[in-house]
Parts: sequence; C-alpha cells; structure tokens
Amino acid sequence: MRRWQIMMLLVAVVSLAACAAPKGVHEDVKPGGFLGADAAKLEPGGPGQPAWIYVNPMTKWPSYDKMLLDPVTFWRDPGAPDQGISMTERQKLANYFYQVIYKAMSKQITMVSTPGPGTLRVQVALTKAVPSKVGLDVISTVVPQAVVISSLKDAVTGKPSFVGEAAVASKVTDAETGELLGAWVADRIGGKQLDAAEISTWGDVEQAMRFWADNAAYRLCKRQGKPNCVKPPQQ
Repeated sequence: MRRWQIMMLLVAVVSLAACAAPKGVHEDVKPGGFLGADAAKLEPGGPGQPAWIYVNPMTKWPSYDKMLLDPVTFWRDPGAPDQGISMTERQKLANYFYQVIYKAMSKQITMVSTPGPGTLRVQVALTKAVPSKVGLDVISTVVPQAVVISSLKDAVTGKPSFVGEAAVASKVTDAETGELLGAWVADRIGGKQLDAAEISTWGDVEQAMRFWADNAAYRLCKRQGKPNCVKPPQQ
C-alpha cells in the first residue's frame, strides 16, 4: 500500500474516533475534600456509574417525597492549582448547574426550600471546570491534520485536545437527621460534535452538567421504584 493511502486510512480511522460522544475520564478523578470524612465510604463505580459512588443500603428511598437542593458551589482542595476561572464565570456556571438539577429533579420529586420530614438534602460542588478552545475544537473536528493531533493525544491520555472538561462531587443526606444516604464523584470530557457542544467556550461543561442532572434524576426514579422511568441518552 502506498504511503499516501496509509495516511488517508489513518486519517479516516482517527476521524471516526474524534467524533466520539462526551465521556467520563474516571482514571484520575478522586474523592475530594468536599465530601470530608464521607469520602472514605466511596467505592469505584462500575459500568454506567460515576467514577466513585456510595449508596446507603439502609435507605428507604420511597419514603422521601421532597428535596431540598442547596446552592451549587465551586470547591477547590487546599493546595490544588487555581483553574483560572473568574468569580463571575464560577457564579454563572454554578447558577446554571443549579437550574438544570432543579429542573430535572422537579420532574421526579417535590422541591422545597426548608428541611422537614421525608426530605432529601442534596449538596453539589463543581470541583473542576475547563473551558473548550472553541476555534481549535472546530478546526480539529473538520481538518484532518488537527484530527490526527487531537486523536493521538486522546489515545495517550484519554482526553482529546481543545475540548472542555468538568468534575463534580455530590452528597445526599436526610434533611432532618443529617444521615448520609448517598454520594458520588465523577468527571466528564466533551465530545467532538459541532452541534452538541453548542460552539461556546463552556458548551462542553454545560453539556456535562445536563448529563449529570438527568442521570441523577433517573437514578432517583429507579431507586424510588416509580414506573416509567425514562433513561436519558448516555451521550
């Protein structure tokens, strides 16, 4: 086979790889300080689960019919490198994440603003948010040479060039007793789909937020034994 034919075959293969949907990273995400001592209870998640997860086996999920959602926060462990995100950007991302979680959960449970009997308290923290380099991401999606560069990095590190990335930690407690009912940690990187990331700097991060919110609502529906739980697209 001629050299130019081999190169064209390589470009075709990595082009298909570069169009992959957003995915979890899992290899380097660890339970952070946001969870405090509760982080010791987490175990590595299996297929289709967050990177780390804990579910209290004694929890009677159907007995909870209300949810109190705390404001979403940004959390950086002491000594961790600054992610270079302005306070304005952090607030916008936190507000957006709160809104998508609230919207997804309100379809499954009554949302309240004060603790009480039968109430789940949910606390969520963004622990990492990396914007995509929009122009370069577009180029790497459609220009063969840039696709090769990005896909080679993806093969080595599991993270394609130019796309956004986010990490999150969350815990669910009984709003009255404070008993830990569940917790999870996950991260997610963007895909290389021009329509999916909305061609914006924070498009991949916002897409990850919607993914987490919809999947958390689906898992709650299943744990409460409700009928007609609709599993969201895993992309």
